[in-house]
Amino acid sequence: MIDIQTKIHDKFSIEFKVGFSGSDDVKINHFDVNSWIFIPNSLYINKATYSKDRFYTDVKSNIRLLTPSYTLKQMVEGDDAPMQQVIDSLPDINEFEFQMKLFGSIFKSSIRNISAIIIKEKDTDAAKRLCDEFIADTQTVLKTYRMVFGMIDPKDEARLVKFRFTDEFISHQLQIQTMKVIKALQHREGMEDTAKTLIDILRKETDYKIAKGYSHVIINDELNNRELVNHHSKLKKYIESALYLNVNTTQDGQAVKQISFSLAAGLAMMVYLLITTLFQKYWGNYPNLIFFILVIFYILKDRIKELTRWMFAYQLKDRYYDNKTVISINGNHVGVMKEGMDFISEDKVPDEVMQERSRTRLEVENKLLDEKIILYRKRVEIDNDVLGNQYNYDFKGINDIIRYHINYLTKKMDNPETFIDCIDDKGEVSTITANRVYYLHIVMQFKWEDHVEYRAFHVSVNRNGILDIKTN
Repeated sequence: MIDIQTKIHDKFSIEFKVGFSGSDDVKINHFDVNSWIFIPNSLYINKATYSKDRFYTDVKSNIRLLTPSYTLKQMVEGDDAPMQQVIDSLPDINEFEFQMKLFGSIFKSSIRNISAIIIKEKDTDAAKRLCDEFIADTQTVLKTYRMVFGMIDPKDEARLVKFRFTDEFISHQLQIQTMKVIKALQHREGMEDTAKTLIDILRKETDYKIAKGYSHVIINDELNNRELVNHHSKLKKYIESALYLNVNTTQDGQAVKQISFSLAAGLAMMVYLLITTLFQKYWGNYPNLIFFILVIFYILKDRIKELTRWMFAYQLKDRYYDNKTVISINGNHVGVMKEGMDFISEDKVPDEVMQERSRTRLEVENKLLDEKIILYRKRVEIDNDVLGNQYNYDFKGINDIIRYHINYLTKKMDNPETFIDCIDDKGEVSTITANRVYYLHIVMQFKWEDHVEYRAFHVSVNRNGILDIKTN
């Protein structure tokens, strides 16, 4: 199946987290994701101003394993639990580092999931029960994990450093998610005591950070807090690197394209030689005329070659993509990801996509909008057998984290604010401020096995960046 999560990553980029998880009954799983991006004509985005290279510069993709799914309690219970994997890996420094990173990633995913459930729970009694479990389970995980410190030789600085990195990371994740829960519950009737308990836990965790020399927030200390943000950004990349896969990206179908272009050149030369032979045979007595005609056909030969190359390229466009990324882990081939981008006309857009775009095909409306449409195609193939036999964890698939940066699109946007004159309640002329907004519409089609699904995202943007994203 294909799962997608969308958010504003920063004021100039949208993040699409696309998860591909295959069926255990199939060795090779195939997935297709087609995205139609509708861009206002006033932004002057077209083939001439927005090349493929520019588009792929704006699209950043990170490919990683899906985080194994565990509850907080499951992380420390059982012989196959992530905690036991950490302990078993102690003799091998490289395996220990990998298991520590993976433990941190699983903790982040688990605590994020439970905190989201608590925040969404409307029933007060149910929310209290969930919070009690949250408190008990997080404290059990921290206590059990920190027992590993006593298993490491105090002189083994390499292992101690790796332990401390993960320890600081999970402490920071505890703070992030607990703060979200506190903010959601502290003003809810009947949840005040629970919120206070969570605050006490965070205070104790801050004391622990200070004792261990970990980075922590200091109110009114701008330099410290700036360094804290930078440090945890690096720490996050370090921990999550255990999930990232090795990728090698090349142009797709290069050999076929080169052969087709060579055939185009050969065809053009064949036509030229055929015409040359015919003219010399029948008009050999008119050398000046032959010279003049052959020069013309020599010029036309290059046009024939370019036309033939274009015809070959057009025929290959749907079969081959722009880029091909080979995905591997531990030197083993896991799968392939291909991507292609083209501007298309509206009559090439399926009716289902136009319906998701929430726009009719009325002639007047279409002339008024005249949107430019980019089709971004992606095909993914995953070898389940290889993916599932790498580690002691059952990895179900991969995540493709795509960030689309819109900085280039904002260059032609007008000022984010405009002024409107109107008559106020007192009958006097008044000037008010109104926001000027542009809308990007992104419709995505997901295909796997016999399933087809559509999702639409409507992005409000101005020259200062992204304002919001709405989903159909």
